[in-house]
Amino acid sequence: MLAVALAAATLGVQAHNVAVSIARDGPRPAAGRLERRAHARLKRRFAAAGLEVRVQRFSTPRGRSRNVIGVRSGERCLRVVMAHADTVPPSPGGEDNASGLGVLAELATRLDTIDPPCTVWLVATGAEERIYTGSPDHLGALALRRIVPRRRLRYALSIDEVGAGTRLRLRSPVPRPRRRVERELLSARVDWQRDSGTGNSDHREFALAGMRAVKLGTLDNPCRHTACDTPARLERRTFTLALRVVERALRRR
Repeated sequence: MLAVALAAATLGVQAHNVAVSIARDGPRPAAGRLERRAHARLKRRFAAAGLEVRVQRFSTPRGRSRNVIGVRSGERCLRVVMAHADTVPPSPGGEDNASGLGVLAELATRLDTIDPPCTVWLVATGAEERIYTGSPDHLGALALRRIVPRRRLRYALSIDEVGAGTRLRLRSPVPRPRRRVERELLSARVDWQRDSGTGNSDHREFALAGMRAVKLGTLDNPCRHTACDTPARLERRTFTLALRVVERALRRR
């Protein structure tokens, strides 16, 4: 009981610390040195948590990038939880999206405790920021989509900007929340909004292919893609909320 209480009291601490550390490195443009460094950090954390680690490399207009995938095998069903590593310079990307990487890092250490029935892929994607790559697509997610087994996929969840505030919002390009997708994630502090257009995060590439996908993020980020998106903006309480939302969904069959 003491161990359970301690784990609950510290939930979000590791995620916050990882996000702050990554954001302190500075801007992480796609195919650049600091994007690669962030990916290496997540790769080490996935391996230390006992996950099977895979690296999927792909080309971008800016050079080579990659997706780092940590796999925990379970039943045939699959949930993909992804967060992009890159930023739009000059942004150090505290909320967008070191916060998402922090959630992946802590989630990796908790999968054995959560014991999800379905197989889980944790993915640190590359080259999401279309403003920087000049591509019409989120390139890491586009590459990832090609290797995800469609028939096994329950949904792909993009964790994108979960570092500040007391509420979170789901976004997806569908008319209403779906029973085994958005409704698994909704709560008193998590609402849903229909995407404008086709969406603006990694979930977009899955949705365009007719695969179930959704984004989890904060209500707004006034510092998105700017130099003010610093580590100082990050709040531990938001990481705790994001982890609770994702963990609850991963426990479902």
